[in-house]
Amino acid sequence: MRILITGGDGFIGSHLAEALQEKGYDVSLLDVKYKNTTHLRCKRVVGDVCRLDDVLEATKGKDLIIHLAAISRVEWGQQNPEKCFNINVLGTLNVVKSAVKTGSPVILGSSREVYGEPSRVPVKEEDPKQPRSIYGVTKLAAENLIISYHFTHGLKYCILRFSNVYGSPRDIPERVIPRFMMAAITNKPLRIHGGGQILDFVFIDYVVSGIVNLVDKISRGEHEVLNECYNIASGVGTSIIELAKLIKEITRSESQIVIEEKRAFDVTRFIGDISKAKEYLNYEVKYSLKEGLTLLHRRLLETHLRGEDGSYS
Repeated sequence: MRILITGGDGFIGSHLAEALQEKGYDVSLLDVKYKNTTHLRCKRVVGDVCRLDDVLEATKGKDLIIHLAAISRVEWGQQNPEKCFNINVLGTLNVVKSAVKTGSPVILGSSREVYGEPSRVPVKEEDPKQPRSIYGVTKLAAENLIISYHFTHGLKYCILRFSNVYGSPRDIPERVIPRFMMAAITNKPLRIHGGGQILDFVFIDYVVSGIVNLVDKISRGEHEVLNECYNIASGVGTSIIELAKLIKEITRSESQIVIEEKRAFDVTRFIGDISKAKEYLNYEVKYSLKEGLTLLHRRLLETHLRGEDGSYS
């Protein structure tokens, strides 16, 4: 099976590319620049999902498109709504237009942010979608575009709603876990907006294995997994303050925990119901948050000790 990953050099995309290539899939990547995947022997197309010609060229001859290219932080969406809309919505439109031409199914990387502030937890896939952030609005619009093209053009799809993914030195440094981890390692304050949030943190290895399971099923013609939405989460909620304390404990840090004003666009409570992903995708989560954070800490230290670029990407 020939697979294109948009955003293939990013945090999730680069790890997924490695895993799919290890299983023997023919993997190609589309991204605006490359850093995390230069070691892979695969086709790397320099291009932008906001340009239809770039997407049309990259998707030629592909059997499956995994669309991960996006503005991937809530705060960045608030800061630049136009850019967030262009990449997350218009970029998705270009992908679905191209997929219709090739007849390829599309796996969309979406987000828990589409639910907004849920009325109950754990949150099921069919629960109301009331995003409160610009980022969440664009992700829901991307989902609706794909579903619309399913009904009007026969596009086959899967939507994966990622919760807070962590676990790699390739993560974006401003996100909460890498930000806390690096602050703790350097004994700087761990700054928390609000402090009352309860969120669902899921380790990158399980996210990748879940996507690989999905790809395997599609490649075998098990099409009952298609045209569905799945929560990709841990199913366990953790308060932000508890997270900060765990990171301090693991890193043996003397950092202070500083509570700052809550941001209006932040969701205060999310725990994902992962029963559907378990049933359809054989998805499983084994590590506790403490075990995952401990492994992340080790990975960060190993990255620095090897003399590699320790920055996040």
